[in-house]
Amino acid sequence: MLLRGYVQGVSKDGFLDWFLDMSTRMPRRLVALSSSAIAAIYFAGFAATRAADAGMVSAATNVPTSVSSEAASSSQNAPTVSPYKDGTYSGTGTSRRGNVTVSVTVSGGRISGVNLTKVATEYPASALNGLPAQVVAIQSANVNGISGATYSAQAFRGAVQAALQQAMA
Repeated sequence: MLLRGYVQGVSKDGFLDWFLDMSTRMPRRLVALSSSAIAAIYFAGFAATRAADAGMVSAATNVPTSVSSEAASSSQNAPTVSPYKDGTYSGTGTSRRGNVTVSVTVSGGRISGVNLTKVATEYPASALNGLPAQVVAIQSANVNGISGATYSAQAFRGAVQAALQQAMA
């Protein structure tokens, strides 16, 4: 009875043919429409996150993260020239999951300490607890990633790189 309004002018015998025909066509149209909507939403999210990631990469590309191994091994007796000025520097790193702010202390031209001053990410600060010691040990912002907190670690690296940029001599 409900379908009668949609099939005016179709005979009873033709109704079954029409119904079977529409039942095979409608799902395809519905699937096509749904697929288009999903693709549009996916693309919008992808474009937004790529833009955010591209901004972080371009900010990080100008930051030297370590002293070259050639300079360190060229002469054992020559004094080592550090690219960093002594002091305490603050930097903030951003990722799509939040921000991390660190304080980096440089003394004697070497990174002597790194402190997490603010962690505003989706994951707890405890996920980043091992990273400050890695920075001091390797004298670089290129620390290992953290499984399950990849973007928090990315924000941490960006924060250390920002602080080290300020410390450049």
